[in-house]
Amino acid sequence: MTSDVELSKVKTLLTSVRDTPVNTVDGAEDILQPLYLYLMNIPPSAPDNTYHWFCSRANQLTIGAATFLLRLFAYDSPRVDDWKRRLKSCLSGCCQCIRGFGEVKASSRTTYFGAFSDDVLRSFYSKFDDWELSVVVEALVRTGIDLSSSRLASQTPQEVPQPLLYHMVSNMRVFRDPRVLPLIRACPPISTWPLDPPPPGLFVLVMDESSAVRQWAKAQITKSTQVPMLEHQFVAGHELALQAVTRALTLSREGEGTTTDSVISNSFSSDSNELWAGFSHILRHLPTEVLAKPSEEIGYRRIVTGHLHDIGRHFSDILKCLLFLLKRLGNKLWQGEGPEYPQVVFDAIKDNPSFSNMLQDLKSAGEKPWFLSWFGEYLATISDSAIYRDVLARIVDFLCEELQHERFQEARPAIMYSAVRLLAAQVRKTQSDETLSRRMAVSSVLDIHAEVFISVAFSRLYASSQWKEVRGAARELITTSLTQDANEISKSITTSCEFLAGRTKVFPVCAIREQMWKKTYESLQTNDTDGVIAIIAIIAQFSHIDFLNKAAYRLVLSSPNAQAFDAINRCLDISRSGFLDVVSKLANYNQRSFVLDVLGRPGVARDIMVLMLSPIEDLQGAAKTLVGQAFDVDVRIDCFRALLSNLSDSSFEGIFSFLERYIHYAPQVPEACSLSKSLVQCLTDVIEVLCSSPDGLLHDSSFLRSKDKEAPAAQIPRLWNLMTRSITVIFKRTPLWSEYFEIPDMTVWMRDALIFGRDLLAQWRVMESASVTATDESSSLLTGKARKLSRMGKNMMSDLQPVLTELARWLRLSDEELLHQSFALLQTLLECFRTTDIPPSEASLAKLNRHVEASRKDKSGTSKTKLDASRISQLEDALTSFEEKEVEVVSVVRVPPARPTKPHELPPQKAQAAARKQSDVVRRKPTDNDQLKPDVMKGAFPKFQRLSTSTSTSVSKAPTLPSAPSSEYSSDSGSEAETVQGGLVALGKFQRSPKVKKPTERRQVKLLDIQNQAKSATMERLHRREDARRRALRLKPDITGLHRTLLSWNYDHDGPNPPTVAQKAPLLHVPDTFQDYQHYLRIFEPLLLLECWSQIIQAKENVEGVYDCKITSKHFTDDFVDFDATISEPVQKDWRLGETDVVLLRHPEGKKSIMMKVQSFRTTPFGSQMGLRCFVHSTMGDIGLHINTVWSLKKAFSLSTLHREYGALMALPHYDLFQMILTPKLSGMPPLQQHEVQHTMAAHHVNEPQARAIIGSLKIDGFALIQGPPGTGKTSTICGLVEAFLQKRPRAATSIHVGKTATSSESVKKILLCAPSNAAIDEIAGRLREGYRGPQRKASSLKVVRVGTEKAIDISVKEVSLDYLVEQKLNGQTPNNTSKDAHNEINVLRGEIEQVKQIKQQKLNELASVRDNNARMVVLEEEIKKLNSRRMTLTQQFDRLKDQQKSDSRTLDAIRRRVRMEVLQEADVICCTLSGAGHETLEQLDFEMVIIDEAAQSIELSSLIPLKFPCQRCIMVGDPQQLAPTVLSQEACKYRYNQSLFVRLQKHRPDAVHLLSIQYRMHPDISRLPSRIFYQGRLLDGPDMDVKTKQPWHLHPKFGTVQVLQRSPGTRNVYKRSFSKQRYGEPSRPRLGQEKDIIILSCVRAGPGVQSVGFLSDVRRMNVAITRARSSLFILGHAPTLERSDENWRDIVQDARERSLLTEADVGFFTTQATNPQVRRLPSPSKPKKQPVVTLPPRPDDLVTPKSFAESSRRPPSSKPSQTIEKQPSMKDPPANPTIPRDVGQKRRLAEGVNGEPSTSGPHETRTTQPPPKRFKKEKGSIFIPKKNKPGKP
Repeated sequence: MTSDVELSKVKTLLTSVRDTPVNTVDGAEDILQPLYLYLMNIPPSAPDNTYHWFCSRANQLTIGAATFLLRLFAYDSPRVDDWKRRLKSCLSGCCQCIRGFGEVKASSRTTYFGAFSDDVLRSFYSKFDDWELSVVVEALVRTGIDLSSSRLASQTPQEVPQPLLYHMVSNMRVFRDPRVLPLIRACPPISTWPLDPPPPGLFVLVMDESSAVRQWAKAQITKSTQVPMLEHQFVAGHELALQAVTRALTLSREGEGTTTDSVISNSFSSDSNELWAGFSHILRHLPTEVLAKPSEEIGYRRIVTGHLHDIGRHFSDILKCLLFLLKRLGNKLWQGEGPEYPQVVFDAIKDNPSFSNMLQDLKSAGEKPWFLSWFGEYLATISDSAIYRDVLARIVDFLCEELQHERFQEARPAIMYSAVRLLAAQVRKTQSDETLSRRMAVSSVLDIHAEVFISVAFSRLYASSQWKEVRGAARELITTSLTQDANEISKSITTSCEFLAGRTKVFPVCAIREQMWKKTYESLQTNDTDGVIAIIAIIAQFSHIDFLNKAAYRLVLSSPNAQAFDAINRCLDISRSGFLDVVSKLANYNQRSFVLDVLGRPGVARDIMVLMLSPIEDLQGAAKTLVGQAFDVDVRIDCFRALLSNLSDSSFEGIFSFLERYIHYAPQVPEACSLSKSLVQCLTDVIEVLCSSPDGLLHDSSFLRSKDKEAPAAQIPRLWNLMTRSITVIFKRTPLWSEYFEIPDMTVWMRDALIFGRDLLAQWRVMESASVTATDESSSLLTGKARKLSRMGKNMMSDLQPVLTELARWLRLSDEELLHQSFALLQTLLECFRTTDIPPSEASLAKLNRHVEASRKDKSGTSKTKLDASRISQLEDALTSFEEKEVEVVSVVRVPPARPTKPHELPPQKAQAAARKQSDVVRRKPTDNDQLKPDVMKGAFPKFQRLSTSTSTSVSKAPTLPSAPSSEYSSDSGSEAETVQGGLVALGKFQRSPKVKKPTERRQVKLLDIQNQAKSATMERLHRREDARRRALRLKPDITGLHRTLLSWNYDHDGPNPPTVAQKAPLLHVPDTFQDYQHYLRIFEPLLLLECWSQIIQAKENVEGVYDCKITSKHFTDDFVDFDATISEPVQKDWRLGETDVVLLRHPEGKKSIMMKVQSFRTTPFGSQMGLRCFVHSTMGDIGLHINTVWSLKKAFSLSTLHREYGALMALPHYDLFQMILTPKLSGMPPLQQHEVQHTMAAHHVNEPQARAIIGSLKIDGFALIQGPPGTGKTSTICGLVEAFLQKRPRAATSIHVGKTATSSESVKKILLCAPSNAAIDEIAGRLREGYRGPQRKASSLKVVRVGTEKAIDISVKEVSLDYLVEQKLNGQTPNNTSKDAHNEINVLRGEIEQVKQIKQQKLNELASVRDNNARMVVLEEEIKKLNSRRMTLTQQFDRLKDQQKSDSRTLDAIRRRVRMEVLQEADVICCTLSGAGHETLEQLDFEMVIIDEAAQSIELSSLIPLKFPCQRCIMVGDPQQLAPTVLSQEACKYRYNQSLFVRLQKHRPDAVHLLSIQYRMHPDISRLPSRIFYQGRLLDGPDMDVKTKQPWHLHPKFGTVQVLQRSPGTRNVYKRSFSKQRYGEPSRPRLGQEKDIIILSCVRAGPGVQSVGFLSDVRRMNVAITRARSSLFILGHAPTLERSDENWRDIVQDARERSLLTEADVGFFTTQATNPQVRRLPSPSKPKKQPVVTLPPRPDDLVTPKSFAESSRRPPSSKPSQTIEKQPSMKDPPANPTIPRDVGQKRRLAEGVNGEPSTSGPHETRTTQPPPKRFKKEKGSIFIPKKNKPGKP
């Protein structure tokens, strides 16, 4: 047993002698001895008692020692003999040891025996081989084989041990011994031989002359698992065997039959076929290193190539050997050969007749012969050589030309298949090959033979079955080639972009196979589905690439690379030039079913959708042609709808594919404007197809297929993600692209991109709802009625984050229209984040905040954004919603218990400031020692609450200001306890009116009275944001509370009070002052709702059109339910719905009805579509509002004015004059200097009271009241006010830059001038337009703009109306009737398309019926082709025109918007109705002063509307003694709802009201009465009023200036006829407020017991009636009745008696002719007496009774227009004194009109038409008896 120390020593010795070989001399005893002892001490293996020195049973140390000790064979000693005996035992007992022994003999030459020379080793191993032979022979003898017998070969050594047999074939010295070889050739059975590697002897035996031996040898060789053998396994025996083999091959060719080794040579076969067959087996097992190693003795490569000229059957084996060498060696095959040698080899094969014979022997069309595959392997070996191009051309020419000769008829398909596969392989290799020359070589060959390949692929000549496989391969080749061209184009463009960016120095040279493209397009057949599909797939791959823009590559065009630039565009053109024609032929020459089948093929619909999105018109046109033929559609949007409806899955794949390409491609190229523009247009269509209501596909559950996880519902999130990423790319890259285009071109498509963004955001809820149906949470998102935000929704909002970040950069745009659209999209984005409670990213907020801060700090006018202050405030307010909830730092002021300070003791300005400050305070719980100042109001308005079975309570909080409402989901929170039961709380048990809208409840920071506290930047920012929030709440208050209430009412309810679902709301009188805002709200909100209900009652009397509408979709928004509905039947021409309209839906059975508010409305060629919103209260139950149900719809009424009044009520806490409105406090009369008064009188031509009113109003802040009795010149005073203000206003700052026109940096200070009615405001606007600055005209220019609807504005002021001024400016900027012409042209095109389709179908039917008439078929096909071309042209024109029409419309809207704002900004005075002041058009304007004319005729809430604008003062002009505000609800009037704000303010301090005390209308005799009765004698007459109003009839005793006639029946008619038409002109009824020369006032009620005179009992109406007369006033009535009615009438009658103006007038009074008639004056009775019965004379025939006259008065007026106020009565006889022109300051015309506003929705946009008892409109109302009484009226 060898010790470890000895083993270590042995290992060390072996390592040493291996690395440093030693010879015999150096191998001294000290080396041999340890190794010998180690080896000899190893015992034999137990199982077989055999020594194992060289196999796997021996360890590496044993093998090493045994190998080193082989040198002992050279020694002779007893110890060596022992070693030999053991070695003999080892080689005789183990085959593995024999194999290992052979390997170590070869490997030891360079290791242990490396110190010996080759000659010494050769001699040494030769003797060793002889010894091995002796060992084998000795062993054979022991086995009983007689080696001397002549019959040795016939003996079968069955008993020969396997190791002995293996030793025979492993050692060539043993193998070629004549005694041993016969035993081997006897094919002994083999059992335990090693499989690898084949022993050398077998290489010789596979070429044996005996077929049995060959088969036996081949069987043993094929058992090898390691092919080829490893290099170390190739031993000397193998080399000797190969020498014999190669010699045999050489001699067989030379015909020699002798060899040095006669034993082996005699055993070789004489058949060359067998020799080469055996040699092919041998080559497979030779190591590659051996084959590649050059050898002087054995040239394996040369042996094979040298025999390629051989003719005979063995040529196939030679070719196999070559094919093997080509595969195994590759280009090493040609090492050491000349450059032309490969071509020599090719020629040898090509010209060999045996090769031709092999080809001709091919019989089977489907056969793929191996002998054609060598071409590919051959080309692979020379691919890097210079001869590749030529050889490739020769090979392809040989295969495609020479071998296609007729003599190869049967072989042609196989040969062509080989050629196609060969080229296809070369094409594939060049895809990843960077060598341009190789690609050019392949392209050149393909171009040369393109016609052949394309013919095979597409021609009918190769349509037979034997060419089927070849045809497919050829198509694959062409597809691969064209695909490579497409990739080449894309790669060239990418490289060109890198060149521009400086990342590469070489501009790409793009080259494609031009001829192949052209021939392919020419050869495709009309029914070649596969071919067209392949082309479609290729073109779709690069359909997003447009031609390169020269502007973007201008640096390239000025360099030598210009031709390379043109080459890219030329390649694009070549690759697409025939595509449209190919697809059109397929679509148009085949039936619809055929085209549908094409679209149904895998991938086709996807590629067609990609083409539909392409910016290339021809590609998009081809796709539309195919889709149009399949689904009978034409225009682009219809094609999108057809694809998405019928092939949804593939269509979505196409959209995804294109968007992903866009996202990757657009950021790389210098510009992608045309691509982006086309994408925006197409995606707009896609959004409309998917989301439009009601026919959007996402509204159709059958389309969504929610249960299918791969269906459209599941694809929507990905679609949203890709679209948002695409729009992000546009926003990010457009600033870089813009430098290559003109600004107008960029503006158009950038605007479209922004509008698309808004369209996309507008539909996010629809897309979210659709996507949720495919998830598991679809059934768990409903809480009550409103659906919570889904996981998909959250992901969608996350996808919008980068959009917001990039959009923020667009706020720096200089174009106003783009800035407008960008800001609108930004607002929409922020609103989406707000309503979903998902905050924008910090980066986005920071960027937007920087915009705000920069604009706030910049004072130089060079801000980086052009956003005006209004939009900056809106942005700041929106950003405030996303601030983190800050801990409220409230500085608590310790207020000592001192005397309380009354609110009214503060000056007005301080009171307003205090109100604003207090509104900002948010309470915290005070400490025991803290005393907090009380807030102004409580801000929890009642609102509707979802039903809850549990009762929630909350702790009462200190009253706070109303805050903006939280998000739409705020209603999900628990209910809050209401401490005040009023307003809407009492109108609905589960109702609460809305809080003022606010995105998120937040805590604010407020410092109160902190001494020595400097304003920090943070506090300034917070204050600015608070101001912005307040501004937003003023301009956009939340009015959903009104909607909740009125939409919950039962329309069919009867009664003057609105229907309620709980107890009736308490109605309270309007007080003169209010405690706080909550008090104000509790008073006015129920009264406003009463008025709303009265309007509904009145509207019921209107006859409205009724239409059937179908509900198409339904979804929840907060606690509302939104519906989409359609009206398919035609509607009246002018019938439409506006967003302020409320409609009534009634069930066809008439039992159920519900009111809904209109959200949207549009008309389409297929009907009317609308969005409706309702509030379904729990008490209503299920009324059947289900999808696809049909309801009758009609207009109910309009909310136009109510919206604004309610909005003013909600926004009031944020008004600048809020505190003064709650607690009126008018400033006293300011001290005026007399010279100042005189100057004003002279400057404005006004009288002293007017001058004092003008000066005094302009000197105070807050409210100023001017009372103007009839004829005192209110209009003149207003004109003077305007003039005085404009003279004093500071001029706007002007920026002056050298070389530029001076521009104003801010807009001019403006006046907002309002009145309750259109007639009143038209009068003032007309006076201002005509130049009146008082009672006289001036030449000074004044820019007046009348804002209102065209129908509502009087023709006299049309020229200053906003729409007219805008149109005048637009006339020079836009073509006239562009939209109308485009619409007409579109209709014409639509008709032409339909006509072409009909004709084409007729031709197709005829073509299908033609038989055996080729000429006719050709003609029909040509006609169909022309029709298709015409249809394509028309559809392209249609889409272009539609896009252009949309673009032109948007451009016109943009110009109109800009011009409108310019007109408004340049205006000095904006005139509108009170309701019109609430329109959003004016929201961006700031007003220095607000003037309200006829302020006493408007209810308080209407007067609040214009006060939403921040202004220093509001001047209210009116007369409380004249007409009161018109209110329908008599119940509300009882609580003083019809009291104006003017009256309430006047009550506070009557002495602060400026009275216009000089009247210029009435004769002094007439004015005396109203002055004494109504104005306490303060109303004075203007100069010479008795002369100015003198008339001829004043001299007649019966017709003076004033007459109170004690009348009898019929007296009024006789009196009226006395003023004949011939003498005094046409009599007319004056409109209420209209003045006339003569007024006849008939008081019809008379008789005992009558206590009232009807509506004239109202003192204000009485005043108006009396003061309408200029020259004569005649009152006809029953004096006792008048005296009994009220005190005022008693004073009038008494005054008439005192002035002897009370006259008894019967019928004879007017019919009796007398020269000097004596008028009987009635005495003044001491007390009223009962009137005696008077017997009246007979009634003249031409008189009528009062009842008859009253009946006639109810008839409609004649068509002749009523007489205007200014018209003087024409007199037949001239008067004694000439008519004196009316003095300046004469009262203007007054008439109740319709409140106008810039945008209206229909006839119900006023505060509604009033009922007859209260309404005076046009000629229908008058001071006479109303037509009929309403319930509740006297």
